[in-house]
Amino acid sequence: MWLFNKTSEFVESCKDLEISDEIVIAIENWITTVGRIETGRQKLVFRSPHNIFEIWVARIPDPDSNKGKSGGFRLVYFLNISDNSVFVDKLESRAAIGFKSERPKDKRKFQTYIAELKKYLLEKLDNK
Repeated sequence: MWLFNKTSEFVESCKDLEISDEIVIAIENWITTVGRIETGRQKLVFRSPHNIFEIWVARIPDPDSNKGKSGGFRLVYFLNISDNSVFVDKLESRAAIGFKSERPKDKRKFQTYIAELKKYLLEKLDNK
């Protein structure tokens, strides 16, 4: 089991997307039981060189729109392996990210966010 933590970025993104408390609780219940195995629902984006943390992106269904995982949300979270903690960091609508060649500007924005998170975590956690 992982210890659950919400970042201020996650709280803000939930407010922006008007995510109900019920969905946040469902995310918390799911994410604390998730393992470190890639599935169709979650994908490893980065593992730190010293195996201190990992950044993952998961597909989360949107029950309000009835679109399922493919058209729902993307959840960015990272695992601090050394203290068995999971931090949910950002929730983004799948439509706001773009797919393949659609919305390249939004796709770059999301990829830049992941790169900045990786840089921040490398400085904060991996250089101890």
